[in-house]
Amino acid sequence: MIRPTIGQQLDFAWRAALPVTLTLLLLFLTMLPWHLPKLGTVGAACVFVSVFFWSLHQPGLMSMWGALAIGLVHDLMTLAPFGIGLLVILLVHGVAVSRRKAVIALPFLLEWLVFGLVAAGASLLTWLLVSLLHEQFVDLGEALQLFLLAFTCYPPLAAVFAWVERRYISGA
Repeated sequence: MIRPTIGQQLDFAWRAALPVTLTLLLLFLTMLPWHLPKLGTVGAACVFVSVFFWSLHQPGLMSMWGALAIGLVHDLMTLAPFGIGLLVILLVHGVAVSRRKAVIALPFLLEWLVFGLVAAGASLLTWLLVSLLHEQFVDLGEALQLFLLAFTCYPPLAAVFAWVERRYISGA
């Protein structure tokens, strides 16, 4: 049996880490001081999109542990109550992986609508958990904004992720 060279092993490791690395890079980019209002919500929306896409299309590369690490970094970087983002990101991952066989065969428009349902549920759950933690209902507009951003960001980000998947992961 021929052993892969160190270069081949590094190439494989780089490709395997790409979904989690891209998600974290996207989170870091949205957390930079762009001096735009409510950009923190964009970070959560982009993370929802990325975790859902990669959990659906490459579940072996976006594992539960990868989603956990992303959720942990997300919660450490945002001012949201600790643990809520982590839990919601794990749930987005779990839904995508558990419904993968049904969703992966759908045309893109229906996949996008399924993501919309998942994003709506994730946004409402985030709102509910934050409200419970504060012992009063917080502004529902934040949850609506999170959903709308995630739903709107899905097509362009999915196109980029699909290109990355074809170019760097599936073509390996």
